[in-house]
Amino acid sequence: MVEYDNKNWLALLVMFNGSVFRSILSRIVIFTLLSAVIAGLHQTHFINLKDIPSTPWAVVGVALGLLLVFRTNTAYDRFWEGRKLWGEITNQTRLLSIGILAYLQPGPDTAAVQQRLINLLIAFPILTKQRLRQIQDWQEVQPFLLPGDQQRIAGANHPALATLSLITALLGQCTTQGLLTEQRLTILHPSLGELTRCLGGCERIRNTPLPIAYVLHLKRFLSLFCLTIVLPMVAVMGWWSLLVTVLVSYAFIGVEEIGVEIEDPFGDDPNDLPLDKICTTIQQNLIELNRLTESAA
Repeated sequence: MVEYDNKNWLALLVMFNGSVFRSILSRIVIFTLLSAVIAGLHQTHFINLKDIPSTPWAVVGVALGLLLVFRTNTAYDRFWEGRKLWGEITNQTRLLSIGILAYLQPGPDTAAVQQRLINLLIAFPILTKQRLRQIQDWQEVQPFLLPGDQQRIAGANHPALATLSLITALLGQCTTQGLLTEQRLTILHPSLGELTRCLGGCERIRNTPLPIAYVLHLKRFLSLFCLTIVLPMVAVMGWWSLLVTVLVSYAFIGVEEIGVEIEDPFGDDPNDLPLDKICTTIQQNLIELNRLTESAA
């Protein structure tokens, strides 16, 4: 995600990083060239476009604008829900870490068990991020996993879910060994449930695109509108009608492309969620909590 100062309007006016301009430029050029052909045919009297009214395009433009508003709102709902889910992952990993560091009974193996659990909690959001981006980079999580834990997680079909399962199993072992009481285990369990819910929510967003019929209809409708907007304008404006095509195409296609970018907010595009930064923040927070607990002891 690109960071910016919303109050610096001049810098935002000339800023290209994070803009959809590059991704829509080719389409604008194509529509403008085709409009130039139509305008050229009219200007050379090969065709006569003087009697074409502009009313149909005005009416259709309103309907298209409403469709684009719905498209963008739907995409932003997915983006914002993804952000809330990752905010909950951050909160629940913190809460679970605080509970692990506070509730485990003192013993010869307590510090090692706490460190192992904290490292697994650090690995969980990283593995979740990789799951959502459909990549697998064990070097990113290797510093936080014991060889046996990495082997068990790597052999699973769903590494992030396997990590939560391993954390749950370790907490159960702590109860068996007397390091954690049943009452305190019950307090920790809801956080594990919330992490599972957030993981499922992110996967739901990632694996459920907009219906193809809606996407195809909007793209075709939008392309047809931008291509033909020159027809009612060329008789009045001449070659200046090409400027209308450029402006209309930039406005409408740009809005549609913004929806395309943010409907899957878990990638690494400039407008996607800063998952790398969130994972780093979680890592720093949990390491700091562990350090503070060790110094207090």
